[in-house]
Amino acid sequence: MFDEATERRAISELGRALQDAWNRGDAAGYGALFTDDADFVAWTGAYGRGRQAIEDAHRRLFDGPLAGSRMILVDDAESAPPESLRFVRPDTAIMIALGVVTLAGQVATGPDHEAVQTFVLVKNGNRWQVTAFHNTRRLAA
Repeated sequence: MFDEATERRAISELGRALQDAWNRGDAAGYGALFTDDADFVAWTGAYGRGRQAIEDAHRRLFDGPLAGSRMILVDDAESAPPESLRFVRPDTAIMIALGVVTLAGQVATGPDHEAVQTFVLVKNGNRWQVTAFHNTRRLAA
């Protein structure tokens, strides 16, 4: 039986897991949160298909230009819900969330670092995973 509140909490945990894997620089852990055939569009327009491609791309980033970076996707106080979370079916959801990545040594970031992220999520068994992701940099006002 579908319990929306329970599923929303589970999806929030998926968001926290994405954030935590990023902040550890854990490309394998980050990639594991995607389906085998996931689609991924980065803010630069770069496109990757499949969990392994996502993991490989993030390993290069975590070992290179994004080494030591921090991502904020889920507010630890859980006071900032996603911009939108809707269930297309009990096992499929679309989430729009704001994300911010700060580089190593950066204390704060401005609005030009914010991104609007679209996640298509599927539930496989008892586990929510990302099956499609699109990241768009927000323009400063």
